[in-house]
Amino acid sequence: MIKKSLGQNFFVNENLGEKIINYVKDEKPEVVVEIGSGRGFFTQKLSSITPDLVLIEKDNLLAQGLNDSFPKTIILNIDFLDWDFKELEQFKEKKIVFYGSLPYNVSKPIIHKIISSRFFSNNCYFIIQKEVAEKYIANIPNNNILSLKTQLFAKPKKLMDIHPGAFLPQPKVMSSVIRLSPILRQQIDINEEKFVKFIENCFRSPRKTLRNNLKNISSRLQFEELLEKRPQELTLEQYIQIFTNLS
Repeated sequence: MIKKSLGQNFFVNENLGEKIINYVKDEKPEVVVEIGSGRGFFTQKLSSITPDLVLIEKDNLLAQGLNDSFPKTIILNIDFLDWDFKELEQFKEKKIVFYGSLPYNVSKPIIHKIISSRFFSNNCYFIIQKEVAEKYIANIPNNNILSLKTQLFAKPKKLMDIHPGAFLPQPKVMSSVIRLSPILRQQIDINEEKFVKFIENCFRSPRKTLRNNLKNISSRLQFEELLEKRPQELTLEQYIQIFTNLS
């Protein structure tokens, strides 16, 4: 039974599935964490890469089916957003890769939880809505809040688009495979929550200049040239520079 509330669209294209999993295979992972394992379509392919799989499946019936099909695998019947990663402690010395065909309605918080965690040290791969994938990979002069938040931790790259016919039931939108690579950035001593709120203020009116969006505090800023730009035209480094100046 399909549960629409869980955003269930099951991948069924065998040839395309092999091509997608080859991205994961090329990473030579020692452990794969699969989010939303569903009926085990990708799980079966992942099990040929490594025996160490951690499967996260919120649906009770699907989790039971995974237990029957993969009895020697770690299977967690929980909401990924509630998981504390404690099962990964035993693998902390191994190469861990995250993968998942994610429910469209919660893909962004799932990805943020992963890339902001200490277990994000290798490329990870996800199937998400194409429109959202395009936002992840945006850069100047088309930056957005999501792309800037992500650039704090990862470099996103869209690898391919997927037509609705690859799923059952078919979604009404296109999907994409996205790769997120860890960024070896110098440690930045900023409060992430405050920084994201600052970014949101900067994008309050995307068509206006930064000076207009920050008119209550612009007098405290030193970056005249940057203040005349629209928010999507600034790089993450420039936002950090302005935010640090304010702090």
